[in-house]
Amino acid sequence: MGGIFVEQSYYYFDGKSRSWVECQEPWIEKDIEKFSLSIVDKGMGERQLDALAELQSPDHLLAYVDIGDFNYRYSCVYKKAAARWRVQLYRPQKTAIILVDVFSVMGTPDGVELHRRGSKQYSLRLNYGKWQYTAIPSKSDQAESGGSVFNYKYDWTDEGFDFSVEIPQIVTDKVMAFLKELSQEEFGFVPTVPTDMPPARLMKYFTQYPLDVNVGWYVDMLGYDFSRHIIRTNDSNFDLICDYLKLPKTKGLQKAYRENGRSLVVCFFLQKIGIDDINLWPHFYDINQLLGQKLDRLGIDRFGAFYKRQGAWWRYWWGDLSNYEINWWWKRQDKEDLSGYDPSYVGWQMLYSWLMEKWEPLRAAEILHSALDGGSYEVHDCLRMWFNSYTRGELTDDFVQAIYRTGFSKETHDVWTAEERRLSQLAAEQRRRESNARHKSYLEIEFTLAKGDLMKEEDTPQGSFKIARNGKELFELSEAFHNCVFYLYTERMNRKECSIYYLEQEGKPVACIEVSNGAIVQALGDHNHILKGEIKDAVVDWGIRHNLEFKPMS
Repeated sequence: MGGIFVEQSYYYFDGKSRSWVECQEPWIEKDIEKFSLSIVDKGMGERQLDALAELQSPDHLLAYVDIGDFNYRYSCVYKKAAARWRVQLYRPQKTAIILVDVFSVMGTPDGVELHRRGSKQYSLRLNYGKWQYTAIPSKSDQAESGGSVFNYKYDWTDEGFDFSVEIPQIVTDKVMAFLKELSQEEFGFVPTVPTDMPPARLMKYFTQYPLDVNVGWYVDMLGYDFSRHIIRTNDSNFDLICDYLKLPKTKGLQKAYRENGRSLVVCFFLQKIGIDDINLWPHFYDINQLLGQKLDRLGIDRFGAFYKRQGAWWRYWWGDLSNYEINWWWKRQDKEDLSGYDPSYVGWQMLYSWLMEKWEPLRAAEILHSALDGGSYEVHDCLRMWFNSYTRGELTDDFVQAIYRTGFSKETHDVWTAEERRLSQLAAEQRRRESNARHKSYLEIEFTLAKGDLMKEEDTPQGSFKIARNGKELFELSEAFHNCVFYLYTERMNRKECSIYYLEQEGKPVACIEVSNGAIVQALGDHNHILKGEIKDAVVDWGIRHNLEFKPMS
C-alpha cells in the first residue's frame, strides 16, 4: 500500500446464517470476476435459500439483492446485487472507505437472474479528518420551487437513487466504531448518536457533524442558506434550526430533536397548516412522511414551501396547488375567500380546520396523523375524495363516521368506494330511465313537413328518395343504418332545423341524407361509411335536380 497502513476487512453473504459475515480467509481477496455467482433475493423462501446455501464455496459467492416491489419488468436493469463488501480503514489519514462489488440483475417470470456478467464497484469514502465524504456513483440534480432553482446531490447509498444498495449493519458497525474512535481522540468523548437513522446517513453525518448528526437532515433539506451557519464543534444546532424555521425553543422540542432529529421539520409543517398548539405536536414526532413523501426526499425553499427531490412519488403528492383538484377549486374562488390560505399548504389547512370543527383536538390530531403518515394509494385517494366532497358540500355521514373511526385508511377508502359504486349505479339507473322516457317521447313525434320538403320525394331508376315523417321512422332508419340519427336528429327535425332523407333500393335504405338550409350537409351509408359508386352518383343527381348545394362530401 505504498507505506500507508491500512486495516482491511472483507464480507460475504452467508447462505446458512442468511446474513453478511466477515471473512479473513485468503480466497475472499480474489478478483471478483473469478467467482461464480448465484442471486439471493430477500423475498426468497427457506427452501430456495437452503438450496443456494449448498452451492456456496470459496469459488462461488451469493450476491444479495432486495427486489422489493419490483414486478419482473422486462425492459432493463432496475437493481444491483451486492456480491462482496470491503472496508478499508486508514488511521493516520482518518479515512474509512467502503467498497462493494455489484452486479446488474433483472427479474424474469422464474425469479431474479444476472442481467450481464460484468461487475461494477461502488465506493463511499468518509474523510473524517477533512469533514467530508465522497460517493461513487452519484448524481447532481436540480429542483425548482418558489421561482428559485436548488442544486442537490444524491448517491448509491440514498433510497431513490437509480441503483441504490443498502449497506449491511455489520459493515456499518465496523466503520462507526472507527469513526467513534476518531471522535474520542478529537473531543475526549464519544458523541451520542440516534438509533433510528439509516446507516449510510449516520456515517455521512457523523463524518461531517460528529457532535450533532441530526443537523445533517437539515443541511440536506434547507440547503446552502442554512448550512453556512453550521459549525462542526456545535454540540447542538437546535437553536439555529428553530431560528431558521421560526419554531419556539421549548425544552420539549429540544428533547424531541435529540431523540428524533426530523421532528423539527414535522413541527414546521404543523405550524404551517395552522396547528399552533405545541401540546399537540408530540403526537406527530414519529412521522416519517409529509405530503405523501419520505422526509429525506423533500426540500424546503427559502419561502417555506416543500419541494420534491430525488425519488419522490408524484402520484402520492397532495395538499398544494400542484394537485389538479385543489388547483381547479382554487382558480374558481374569490380572492377574499382565499386570503386565509397558503397555496403551498391549502389542502392540509382546510383538512385540519374541518377536523377541528368536527371533533376534539386530540382526535383531530390522531386522524391528521393517519393522513400524514399513510403514504399509500388508499390514503391519497381518501384525501382526494374528502377534498372533492367537502368543497362540493357532498360529504356523507357514512364517510365522515369512517374517518372518525379509522382515520384516513384502507377501511375508510373501502367505505367511500362502496358509496361511490352505489351512487354510480343509482345514476346509471336514472340515466336509463331518462333515456327510455326520451326514447318513448321521440317515437311519438310527428314532424310538420313543408310542401317543399315533400316535393323532394321521388322515384328514380336509381331508387326511391323519401323523407322521414316521424320519430318512429327515424328510429327504424337508425336501426337500419346502425347510426345515431334517431337520438341526434329527432328534436332537430321537430324544430325544423333540418330534414332527413334516405335513398331506398329494393326496399332497403342505402343512403342517409341530411338537408339543411338548401344544402346537403352530409350523406352516409351503413355505419356512417362514405358513399361510393352508383349510390353516391344517385344522391348527387338528386341534389342537382332539386337545386341543393353541396357541402364538401367525401
